[in-house]
Amino acid sequence: MVGSLIFVLISLPAFGLGLLVQYLAMKGTAPYVIQVLTLLEYAIVTIDAVAFLAYLVITGINAVREMTE
Repeated sequence: MVGSLIFVLISLPAFGLGLLVQYLAMKGTAPYVIQVLTLLEYAIVTIDAVAFLAYLVITGINAVREMTE
């Protein structure tokens, strides 16, 4: 439960960054700035997803170990 909550809390800024990128693109911000911010958004989401997957795997391994004891 805690891992899922942390996943959501980390992904919210990435979502907000995506909205900011869309707003800045509509206002005609330089394409380079849009690309950098988009890359940052993707990096945050990717790292968050990998960390969540690692959490799920570790939690699953620990659960199996407890059940087999």
